[in-house]
Amino acid sequence: MSKIEEIDTRVKAYIYDIGYHIWSRVHATVNRTWTMTSNIAESLNIVTKDARELPIVELLKYMMTLLERWTNEKLLNAKGTFTYLGKKYNEELEDNKTLSQKMRVRTSTDYIHTVIDGVKPFIICLQNKIRSCGQFQLDELSCAHALAALRHKNKSYENYCSPYYTRESLLQTYEIPVDPLPDESKWNVPQYIAEKVVKPHTGKR
Repeated sequence: MSKIEEIDTRVKAYIYDIGYHIWSRVHATVNRTWTMTSNIAESLNIVTKDARELPIVELLKYMMTLLERWTNEKLLNAKGTFTYLGKKYNEELEDNKTLSQKMRVRTSTDYIHTVIDGVKPFIICLQNKIRSCGQFQLDELSCAHALAALRHKNKSYENYCSPYYTRESLLQTYEIPVDPLPDESKWNVPQYIAEKVVKPHTGKR
C-alpha cells in the first residue's frame, strides 16, 4: 500500500473504497480453517522436484501416477475407517473428549451453557454452534468445551461437526478415479481432449 501511495494517493483510497473482495486474492468472506489451508503447491513441488527435469510426456506420466497413488491411498484409508468421522478428525475429537472430562458445566437455558475450564468460564450456545473464544465455530469440530456441554445435555457430537469431516464425505471425495494416460503412440489428441477435458466427470465430490 505504501508503494501505491507513493505513485498516486487517489489509487490507495479508491481500492479501499471498492472493497477487498474486488481485488485481493487472499480475501475470504468465510472462515479459513486449519483443514483448508494446507499448502498443496509446496507439497507437489517437493515430490516432483526431480521429475520436473523430465520431458513433458514423462512428466505427465509421473504426475498421473502420483495422483493415482495418492487417490487410491486416501480411498483405502477412508474405507478402512469405521468411525463417524475420518481418522484425523476422530483423533482430534477423542483428544477433546479427554480434555472435556475435567470441565464443569452450568446451564443457563436449554442451549446456553457456561463451561468452567480450570478457573476460566466459556459460554457455549449449542443452538447456534457458537463458543465465546471462537474455536468451535472456526474449526467446525466439537471442541472440548462444546463436548462438555453436550455430555451435560446427553447429546451426540455428530450434529456439531462439519459434514466434510465425516467418513462418508471422504469416500465421496476420492471415489472419482484418476484416468491413466494411454500410450502416447496411440493418442488421438483431439478425441482425448474432447473426452477428458471438455466433458467433465459427472460423479459426486
